[in-house]
Amino acid sequence: KIKKNIENAQMLIKEKKFNEAILVLKDNLKISKNNFETYFLLGTINGLKNDMSLAELYLEEAIQINPQHINTILNLAIISKKLGKIDQSIEYFKRLQELDCKNVNCLCGLAQIYDEKRDYIKAEEYFKNAINIDQSHHVANHGYGKLLLKLNKHYHGLKLLEKASGMIKFKKNVIEII
Repeated sequence: KIKKNIENAQMLIKEKKFNEAILVLKDNLKISKNNFETYFLLGTINGLKNDMSLAELYLEEAIQINPQHINTILNLAIISKKLGKIDQSIEYFKRLQELDCKNVNCLCGLAQIYDEKRDYIKAEEYFKNAINIDQSHHVANHGYGKLLLKLNKHYHGLKLLEKASGMIKFKKNVIEII
């Protein structure tokens, strides 16, 4: 029954019927309090509904059951940041980095935090690492491009923004909008 409820909830999520999916998943909690997927999906749905506190609560339950689940750790890092829990967010991102050092979303998340903290050296290091792993990653190129503009490295920053947007071409003294 738990597995069937999870499958039904996943279909409801795809149809953006979040409240119905929550009801189905809460039925699972009556059957078992130890089902990772139930807590993970409840956390995900509440994140999609912008109820970050409830999303955090469910994802913390999920991480207790499966402490090395990459997407749960990533979601907790993102939600912690949105809730203003920056140190906690960094901890989750670093925990994720230990499990998956090539996770570009993790590297970008850390880079963005350090950029906001005005620790541009660390931010640049994380953005560079992300781009070394995935040269076409939109968030990495866009974030690093914006950072380079702050650092008065305009030409290289504009080139990265060009790469991220795919809409504008920057040459030495010419801007061409496609």
